[in-house]
Amino acid sequence: MPPEGRAAARKKAMIDLEAALSHVVADARRLPPRRVRLEEGRGLRLIEPIVADVDSPPWDRAMMDGFAVRSADLVGDGRSSDASVSLDVVVDLAAGDASTLAIRPGSCARIMTGAPIPAGADAVVPIESSVEGTAGVHAGGVVRLVDPKFRAGQHVGLQGCAFRAGAEVLPAGTLLTPAAVGLAAEAGATHVLVVPRPRVAILSTGSELVAADAVPRFGQTRNSNGPMLAAAVAALGGEPVALGTVVDRPEPLRAAVAQGLAADILLLSGGVSAGDLDLVPGTFRACGVEKIFHKVRLKPGKPVWFGIFTRPGGGGRCLVFGLPGNPASSLVCFDLFVRPALASLLGWPQGRLSLPRRRARLAGAAKGAEDRPVYAPCRLESGDDGSLVAHPLPWTGSSDLVGLAVADAYLAIPAGVRRAEAGDDVEVVMLRDDFDGA
Repeated sequence: MPPEGRAAARKKAMIDLEAALSHVVADARRLPPRRVRLEEGRGLRLIEPIVADVDSPPWDRAMMDGFAVRSADLVGDGRSSDASVSLDVVVDLAAGDASTLAIRPGSCARIMTGAPIPAGADAVVPIESSVEGTAGVHAGGVVRLVDPKFRAGQHVGLQGCAFRAGAEVLPAGTLLTPAAVGLAAEAGATHVLVVPRPRVAILSTGSELVAADAVPRFGQTRNSNGPMLAAAVAALGGEPVALGTVVDRPEPLRAAVAQGLAADILLLSGGVSAGDLDLVPGTFRACGVEKIFHKVRLKPGKPVWFGIFTRPGGGGRCLVFGLPGNPASSLVCFDLFVRPALASLLGWPQGRLSLPRRRARLAGAAKGAEDRPVYAPCRLESGDDGSLVAHPLPWTGSSDLVGLAVADAYLAIPAGVRRAEAGDDVEVVMLRDDFDGA
């Protein structure tokens, strides 16, 4: 962000939502790559490809439990595959076993899935194809086999049929799904270079707050913002770092903020408005956080604060958000501002940073505001013509999570529209990627 742009934002008492978002996105940059343990890379994208150090399979191996045979013993010399064949079982092989004994004409090996195919054998006959009570025969006995569908080379995984040593099995940019993690492990990767998972410190302020497992006394309230914001961070692929709650006093607040500034993002809820105990803006300033903006034309969420903390000595930066203490306001500000910042740190493409917006037909009246856009919860359904229909949900304001907990979208009512009526064409901000109109 150019210095003049930041200066203008700092001078304004309140800025528009679009301007605030542009500041956030401009200051949020993809984190530098980090090498992490393979298991820790799940859900992240590779910066460099995974190259196999072995063939897979590393040797010819049995793909079924049965008997490793020479194909010629079953179908050689014009023999019909419907005829039974008696073979001497010379060795038992389980997965992990190895044998230097070669399979000669008239013999076979009892073999389990995954075991190496012994020299001389080139096919596996399933145990189910043994006849006359010989299925349980082991080394030293004779098995009788009938396999009408037998074909040479059946049920054998040939060395390198999946991939060869030196092959690129996962290209750069691949999302490490559980299957991709498994493939990387098979190829010999123990660590991967990825865009790291941003660490997001979460701190709730307020002397009235108690933990969710406590029964609030008169004047107290449970800390819902902490768990809510942690869940929102984790859902996007970030690593939430719960710092708990802090009372409204300068010294403990400053110590907690200083701890949170070690993360990639600090989310602090509460204490950012204009009351006597709204100590957060001053605490940020005392800790060396550069303010970018404070207060946005938005309902709910007007008091939201954003700034940058630059660590000395080239130690990186922390994006700092002061979110309103009311839970609904806090969540709306997370979705509108923190989500794009977190997605930018993760290296998401520009088009996916913010929640998608669509048009819908309003099913019932909804209240707006003269001076600010309003974001209110709504449910969606598909109309008869395939268009979206938005149903406003009962909502008492910025402290009410009941409607948001079941919402499919935010109903975005622009500033100046005091009341939207049923049948109006409105914009909705989608909260569910899996919305199917049901």
